[in-house]
Amino acid sequence: MAIVSIWIREANLLLQKDRRVLLVLIVVSLVSGCADYMNHRDSITFGLGNAVEANKAIHTQDPFPPQAQRTRIASDGKVIRRVVNEYQTGGSVNMQPAPAMATANGAAVGN
Repeated sequence: MAIVSIWIREANLLLQKDRRVLLVLIVVSLVSGCADYMNHRDSITFGLGNAVEANKAIHTQDPFPPQAQRTRIASDGKVIRRVVNEYQTGGSVNMQPAPAMATANGAAVGN
């Protein structure tokens, strides 16, 4: 009778381990099914979103505002030169004015 009771206890322990293993296998299979479902999505990349928004972004003619196309900057070259020199020297510097350019007939252009 003692041998049978030992065998029954061992059988119960094995059944408990088998139940745990079976439970783990069921949970793993359910989770792997979810991962497969998540791979079948309707998007280009994770960062961009879905395909419709990607196509809208690709076919946008000019995403920049009209002010970005303006290439003429309203400033004077003398002011820019002074600011750059102040930046390079680390402070205010008294600059000599740039010499006036002469034209073909000898008249000064500039100042």
